[in-house]
Amino acid sequence: MSYLNYLCNNQGLNKREKIIGTCYTMCPQDEIWLRKREKLIHILEVVGDNFKLVKSYSRSAADANIAVPSLLRPYSVLKKTVNYLLHEVGKQTNVPVIVIYDFLNDRLRAVRQDMTIQRLLPEQCMELLEPIIRFHVYFAYRLCEKAINEFDPVLNNKLLLECVKWFLSCADEMDRLNRCFNTHKTALSLDLLNLEDSKTMCDRVLVECLYILCNIENYQPLVRYLGLPSYIKRNPRLKLVYEIAIANIKNDFIRVCRLSHRLCPLTTCVFVIYLPRLQRNSLQIMSSAYNSKQLTVPTTILQDWMLFNSVVDVTECCKHYGLNVDNGVQFNKLSFKCDIEAHKPKLNNRLTGGQIINLHEVLTY
Repeated sequence: MSYLNYLCNNQGLNKREKIIGTCYTMCPQDEIWLRKREKLIHILEVVGDNFKLVKSYSRSAADANIAVPSLLRPYSVLKKTVNYLLHEVGKQTNVPVIVIYDFLNDRLRAVRQDMTIQRLLPEQCMELLEPIIRFHVYFAYRLCEKAINEFDPVLNNKLLLECVKWFLSCADEMDRLNRCFNTHKTALSLDLLNLEDSKTMCDRVLVECLYILCNIENYQPLVRYLGLPSYIKRNPRLKLVYEIAIANIKNDFIRVCRLSHRLCPLTTCVFVIYLPRLQRNSLQIMSSAYNSKQLTVPTTILQDWMLFNSVVDVTECCKHYGLNVDNGVQFNKLSFKCDIEAHKPKLNNRLTGGQIINLHEVLTY
């Protein structure tokens, strides 16, 4: 019995029970006719004098049947669609970046909808979800300075976490099935299954890193880390993220910032989004530790400690939390405003060497 057949049989996924899509184009023909007739072609679907339509996301209604094979794209087409969206459409420069995000977000939700209806195998889901996770992480960073009416970071984060948890649940299922296969059949080694060195496993390490950083103030990802297989847990990138999370829990913000310089481009994007909360927590701690009516801390020191882009950013941030700034920052635990929201994140030059991380960089790392 092959490993793939074992996966199918143990999940009860045979041809009579699961729906298999029969749409071998990126957009079903019925939708193409409808959208052309109603003039619902997106600007990013216009390629020269032709149209290159991609299936759009549609909410399931009570009286609508979306589980129709002719409307569903099989795994191979979904993979081609994801690659086209992120590597071709994503590099467009003739439209605003927020327009690109809205389009890609909608079309990628349609991909996940097709995946759910067809109940694809865990390994297939992981292959499709991993670039989608990269997409949400990148645009959370790229659009972090946009107004709320243009970009909703809360919704994007919700979709990101849904994809991350789905990916990790598939990874856990793969681990469970592998253990069962080895127990009931043969002592099949990891080398034979090619799990440890495969692209999927490499991507899993990255997603495990993102899961910890996206929930860096939560203990649950750290508990999960301790229970991971040793060949994943000993990966240097994952060990680095674990050390950052432990330092953060200990309120060792200087160590957190120093370690963050070793993050990869994608994990750097997540860290930049968390940085304002880290800076607020750090300033609150220092308001008690350095509480004084006469002494001040130079703004250049705070800029270096907490990865601010400039002294101006240090001044704005400290004033935002009610601290007095003159020749330096005067910390006062009574004047610190604990009840206001953290300041908005900014594209951080300290962590990226003065360069804005681009989509191609995070997709190919």
